[in-house]
Amino acid sequence: MTHPLPVAPPPDRDPAAPLVEPGGLADAVVFLSPSNRMVGHGIAHAADPGGDSDGDPDKGAGDPARRLARLFEAARRDGRAPVVMGAIPFDVSGPSRLIVPRDLDRLSPAGWQAALRRLPGTATTPATPPRPPRAHPLPDPDGYRRAVAGGLARIAEGRLAKLVLARSLDLEADEPIDPGRVLAALIRRHPASFLYSVPLPPETGRDAGVFLGASPELLVRRVGGRVHATPLAGTIAASPDPAENARRVERLLASEKDRHEHAFAARAVAETLRPFCRTIEVPATPGVVAAGPVIHLSTPIVGELRAPHAGALELALALHPTPAVGGTPTDAAVAAIAELEGVGRGLYAGMVGWCDAGGDGEWAVSLRCAEIRGRRARLFAGAGIVHGSDPEAELEETAAKLKTMLAALGF
Repeated sequence: MTHPLPVAPPPDRDPAAPLVEPGGLADAVVFLSPSNRMVGHGIAHAADPGGDSDGDPDKGAGDPARRLARLFEAARRDGRAPVVMGAIPFDVSGPSRLIVPRDLDRLSPAGWQAALRRLPGTATTPATPPRPPRAHPLPDPDGYRRAVAGGLARIAEGRLAKLVLARSLDLEADEPIDPGRVLAALIRRHPASFLYSVPLPPETGRDAGVFLGASPELLVRRVGGRVHATPLAGTIAASPDPAENARRVERLLASEKDRHEHAFAARAVAETLRPFCRTIEVPATPGVVAAGPVIHLSTPIVGELRAPHAGALELALALHPTPAVGGTPTDAAVAAIAELEGVGRGLYAGMVGWCDAGGDGEWAVSLRCAEIRGRRARLFAGAGIVHGSDPEAELEETAAKLKTMLAALGF
């Protein structure tokens, strides 16, 4: 059974009815953040890997800004709200999944609190615990350690200063995986994260599916003339014991290796945004953000944009890929990722969110995510490699990050 997404209904709906009906994640796009909570129902127009609804021969690939402009134009022709939601891949020249919803609901803060109260207890606790799925890591642990060692060799040679290496975990369950249940679990466990769900069309040999997750990282938000970004880098596993967790926070804040890793991301984001801004505020030292099973170093950056104000997607594309998901220098890091990871990232470590025709919008880095298709799910996690990194510790970091989705899946 597919579970409805339990969020607050708009005034013209039955207050007891779910905003997304059972099975609705197949044609709904969801983006819930501390500042914007949006659910798009139905697909009026789309750019996607399987060919878009407007018959464009590039099938969603190419320049995301051009794809966005075409979707806005299509929305205006229909008299729809000029809002586009969806996901852009790590390789932005690849196929994006961008959607003009048929109908769009925005949740008020009160509606969001009501949504949290209405989450069913069964959303995270199946009546019968599922059997462990068949799991296939890509690469296997030894392969990931070798990849990290290869990245460290490039750093030692001076070809890179930082490299982010990811791995994936393919799961196959006995029964179809319910994306509605998974998203409800993420909402309950991570209500302050960037929660998202984007429907995926069928591909050759693959069922239709859903790309969903709970990202801790804001890539960029534009509201009028203000821009916000919160790069994360530097990670330690969290502890359920408050005293031990506090000690780990202090250890992370004092870690020379993690502060070094974080500095690449924070500096790159600030330097990229600076030409767009009249003024920009960058804290001198990072703070921390708790993200479920892990804790990250974090630097909140705020700027006042120069006129004419750059749009949210323009800013996001200028920032991407930050050193938090790619590395430094960017081109050399992206080339090393293609060589060392061995599996395409797809939408993982890209961006997910929304923007409107006026340029406002919010894009999160698509982390802590899974691609679910029928009985199969692919999970992703990565770790930042700098001088002093240890392959075993980086493997353990990716394992800690995978726990977010594994717990939501009930495995």
